[in-house]
This record gives sequence, C-alpha cells and structure tokens, in this order.
Amino acid sequence: EHYVVFKVTGSKEVCQAAFESEREKYPTGQYGTIVSDRNFEGSIEDCFVEIKRFKTKELLRIHHDYPITYVREGKVL
Repeated sequence: EHYVVFKVTGSKEVCQAAFESEREKYPTGQYGTIVSDRNFEGSIEDCFVEIKRFKTKELLRIHHDYPITYVREGKVL
C-alpha cells in the first residue's frame, strides 16, 4: 500500500482542523494530502473526514511521473 488513510470524526471544525494540521505536516505538493471522503450532515457524531496521503515524497513522485495509459500503450487520442 502506498497510502496512509485515516478517518477523523467530530464537528465540522474539528475535522477541518485535523486536515489543516495534517496538511501542515505533509504538504499537498509533497505528499498529495487530500480529503478523500467527508460528511458534515446530521449530528456531530455523524460528521467525519477521511484524509489520504502518500507515505513518502518518493511515492508521490513515482505516481506523478508514471506515464498515462494511452502513452504506455502507444495510442493516439
């Protein structure tokens, strides 16, 4: 597995703060840190964000530089 994925539950503010904290430690440009899923509907117990990032900077670079399918297969768009 090339990713770290974890879920944060709580209020919308708690979830957003957790994402901002993670993004400060692992910047999006270096680790691809994103919110892959979220739900802010319903009660506080139902609110969550799922945060996903690459484990290392090198893994992001490998995925970023890997040729897209039509280039790998020699097809023209």
